[in-house]
Amino acid sequence: MSASLKKLVGSLLIVGFEGPRVTESLQNFLEQWDLGGVILFKRNIESLEQLTQLNETIYRLAQKPPILSVDHEGGRVFRLPSPFTAFPPMQKLGTLCAKQKNDVSAEQVGKVFARELRAVGFNVDYAPVLDVHTQPQNPIIGDRAFSEDPQQVGQVAMGFLRGLQSEGVLGCGKHFPGHGDTSEDSHLTLPVVNKSLDELRRCEFIPFQAAIQQEIPLLMTAHVMYPQIDAQWPATLSEKILTEILRNELGFQGLVISDDLFMKGITLQWKVEEAAERFLRAGGDLILLCHQEAVQRRVAAALVHQAEKDEEFHKLIIAKAEKVAAFRKRLAVGVVSDDLGKIGCEGHQKISQMLT
Repeated sequence: MSASLKKLVGSLLIVGFEGPRVTESLQNFLEQWDLGGVILFKRNIESLEQLTQLNETIYRLAQKPPILSVDHEGGRVFRLPSPFTAFPPMQKLGTLCAKQKNDVSAEQVGKVFARELRAVGFNVDYAPVLDVHTQPQNPIIGDRAFSEDPQQVGQVAMGFLRGLQSEGVLGCGKHFPGHGDTSEDSHLTLPVVNKSLDELRRCEFIPFQAAIQQEIPLLMTAHVMYPQIDAQWPATLSEKILTEILRNELGFQGLVISDDLFMKGITLQWKVEEAAERFLRAGGDLILLCHQEAVQRRVAAALVHQAEKDEEFHKLIIAKAEKVAAFRKRLAVGVVSDDLGKIGCEGHQKISQMLT
């Protein structure tokens, strides 16, 4: 296994790990594989001080600046402990912006998110949610969406994105081509959205088009079947959806990241190693693996072996690694110690309280 190929493959992975300290597996990925990035969850975070030290350690071990990321949306999707400013679900922000008839509050909220995330070293937030809340029975999106109106989702999400990125945190829109109309949770099964391409264009695509026009750097895929578009593959593994529609029709130039490949929307039908390779071939760039460090290593090894025996796949890996390397050069790096005291400050609390 060549060291250079290991680093190319490693740069396409973003991994999670167990516990509050860097594990042996994560350390090896950072030191030997040029790991693309890390995602943190509540299981990794005990306190502000511990989180700051953990992120400093990750930066120290990484050979090049890593994507240091978190799901930070407010409401149910909130990983960070006190004193971080807690925010209500983003549906509340969408409602406030609709009343105010602008996206000023959304930009303010994005700025607060980013100031607090950057202080402890994060440089990517998996937000904003670009899904449209069109299905009241949706168990996984619901009040995570800004609105039931696709135009309003686009406007508020772009205000939030501007605020986030103005303070040094890059955003990631999710979940393409839209998870808002499902009545099932892709963590548990493979949901189906039985809409035509024209129906998606009239609703689900609208916020994503706004994000693409604003040059959002990252979009995350949905583990959802859209049988009228691709009867064989869910969006995450679909060349029709990721390449023909997202790249060619909508003109997205940024990076495509998978949702976690350990979700049952994928693993009930495909091995993770197979799904990872298929995702890259379909048009994806960054593979998200949030759990199971032993399987993460199997996925990495499988991609290396495939690239060693398949010259076209090797070329594909090189091209994607170059795109990821360019993205990583844009990342803000390190902990911002001078800003740690701003976390949870009165000004940030007041912005949160606007939404209640």
